[in-house]
Amino acid sequence: MSDYMKTDTKLLPYLPYPRFLLGADLTQTAKVLYAVLLDRSNLSRANGWTDESGNIFVVFPLNKLADLVDKGPTTVKTALTELEAAGLIERRRCGNGMPNRIYVKQPDSQDIDHLMDRKPATRQPENRPSDSRKIGRQMAGKLTPNKISNSNLKNNLSGVSGSARIFGRYGNVFLTEAELSELQADFPTVWQEYIERLSEYMASTGKTYKSHAATIRRWAKEDRRKGGISDYSCKEGESL
Repeated sequence: MSDYMKTDTKLLPYLPYPRFLLGADLTQTAKVLYAVLLDRSNLSRANGWTDESGNIFVVFPLNKLADLVDKGPTTVKTALTELEAAGLIERRRCGNGMPNRIYVKQPDSQDIDHLMDRKPATRQPENRPSDSRKIGRQMAGKLTPNKISNSNLKNNLSGVSGSARIFGRYGNVFLTEAELSELQADFPTVWQEYIERLSEYMASTGKTYKSHAATIRRWAKEDRRKGGISDYSCKEGESL
C-alpha cells in the first residue's frame, strides 16, 4: 500500500534522469532512452566495458531495449537516431549479426543550451501510427510479449532497498552496492553469469524473489556443491 514520504523514507530504485532533459527539445521516448542508457553505462563501467581508448560503451540489442521501455522497435530506432543527432549518443557497428556499441555522451553547458534552443519544428511527431507503443511491433510482424510488465516490475521491487541498482539484460535484478560487492568477493569469476541467469529466468517465467542477492547466492552454492547446473524451477505460486 502506498504511504507518505517521511524524512527517513528510502527511495525506490530509480534511473538517473539529468535535469537538462526536462527542458530539452526531445521526444519523451528519447529522454527515457537516454536515462536507461546512462544507467546501463554505469553498469558497463562497473564491469570494465571500455574500448581501446578507455571510452565506456553499452551493448543493448534493439529488441531488448524496446521491451524494456515498452515501445515498438520502430519508435526506439527513431528515438536513438534523435539522440544521436542531438549529440547525446554515438553508435558504432560491430559487424554482421552483432549489436551496435552505444557510447553515451554527457553534454556540456553549451550543448545543453543548444538542446533547449532548438526549434520545435525540427522534432518529429512521436505519436504517429508506426510509433505507437504496440503497433510498431505488430507492423513488423513481431508480437513479442513485454518482458517486464508493470505487475512484474512492481513484484520485483517488493522489499527492495531504495539504494538498489538495476542489473541484468532484462533490467529486473536489483542489488545494493553492498550485495554486489559481496557477490563479487564470494564468486569472483561467475557473479555476472548468475545475474544474467536470474534476469533471464525471471523474465521468461514471471517468477519473483524477495531477495535477488540471496537467490544468486543459493544457486551458486548449489552449483558448487553438486558440480553442475541446478534446476531452479519451483511450483506454481511459489516464490522465495
